[in-house]
Amino acid sequence: MPVIDWCSNKAYRCPRCRHDTVASPSRWEVYTCCNCATRFARFPRLQRVLRHVGVTCEFCTKRHPVTIDGEPFGFLRRRHSGVGIHTEHQFEAWLYDTDEFADHRGGVRYRSTRASRAEAMADLAHWRSMFGPIEDDLSPVLAVVADEQFNRYGPDVTGEHRDALLDGTLEAYGVGILRAIAAPHPRRGQFYADTASFTWGLIAPSRLEGIYTSAAPKSLAPHAPQL
Repeated sequence: MPVIDWCSNKAYRCPRCRHDTVASPSRWEVYTCCNCATRFARFPRLQRVLRHVGVTCEFCTKRHPVTIDGEPFGFLRRRHSGVGIHTEHQFEAWLYDTDEFADHRGGVRYRSTRASRAEAMADLAHWRSMFGPIEDDLSPVLAVVADEQFNRYGPDVTGEHRDALLDGTLEAYGVGILRAIAAPHPRRGQFYADTASFTWGLIAPSRLEGIYTSAAPKSLAPHAPQL
């Protein structure tokens, strides 16, 4: 695909689909849109001598770690599917690779792509249950996930919380239960996100995103549903 000129007034956007791609663009780099694969630069005619940096969208390239019982286990990465108004946000689940080939693909293993963050975390919980320290343990587990619906202004949020959300000092989380899928479902033995148990928009302490198989931290007690 040829390199085209960026938007003169909004250089951080893709000139074709208007998707936000890079936070602080440089005049001497070529960027690739993660949504429609368009390549663009300030001086497209100089593409042969400019540095091609590829996809730089923070949402797509940033890893969101997932811990299980406080230990690093995997991470999620947000991805885009579709173009323009038909764009969908999906979540890729990756597992930290513990095989003897530690350098293979950066030491990580792709697991799945799911429509929601909770479902992607459920796949990581299944992998840990089937092949981890507690084999075939399908008891319900508690999951704390970032609020994928961005519903940060619930009825119980105070004005102080709302101000803290706006300046970035508080995080919004969904707290809920991952349950095992029973037979005869084709995914029996795997986990699914029990959406009825998730409480979106509650304010939970930051850096507690993860899966808890036994007991949740005390700081989550006011937000976590009963198992």
